[in-house]
Amino acid sequence: MDEVQQQAFRLLTRAVLGVLRNAQDGELPLFAWTLGLPQADLLEVLYACAPELGHMEALPDVQYQQLLSQRPPLHQALLDMLLTNRSAAENAQHGRWLAHALAVASLGSRYLWQDLGLSSHRELKQLLQFYLYPLFARNQADIKWKRFLYAELGEQLGHPGLKPPECGRDHRHAACLPVLPGQQR
Repeated sequence: MDEVQQQAFRLLTRAVLGVLRNAQDGELPLFAWTLGLPQADLLEVLYACAPELGHMEALPDVQYQQLLSQRPPLHQALLDMLLTNRSAAENAQHGRWLAHALAVASLGSRYLWQDLGLSSHRELKQLLQFYLYPLFARNQADIKWKRFLYAELGEQLGHPGLKPPECGRDHRHAACLPVLPGQQR
């Protein structure tokens, strides 16, 4: 890995671990702790992102399936959209992990970079630019990422104006749902 790839992987690792921490702390739904992945895949992600944890014990299958059964309605559609927007030249597996982390982090009520456990909006932009460039390039107006993802998903599903799940409950509603170009409040 060159320096740029290493930096991107460090940010990816922080995002994955941030989502897991936020799910455990109650900032995200407990479903987010699975990243929406089969358990074997989640353990692979954890080993790659946090090798210092060593071999992790799997949850009993019934318990893990209970967590997975809490999948929100639009999660799979959002995940599919993210997966189709991975950067072709980069590590496809890492792009997949980021897509899963983004899809579950978007269920939170804070800014997406916060729900990912990142330090800033700039770090989120770097991750998206590296692993999901086609999506990154379409956000010409620099719309808040959570809002942008759901606007893109809404267009794809034929539901313009689709909003992130938690934005209606966010006390910073204006920050969560800024006016899109060509739109009025």
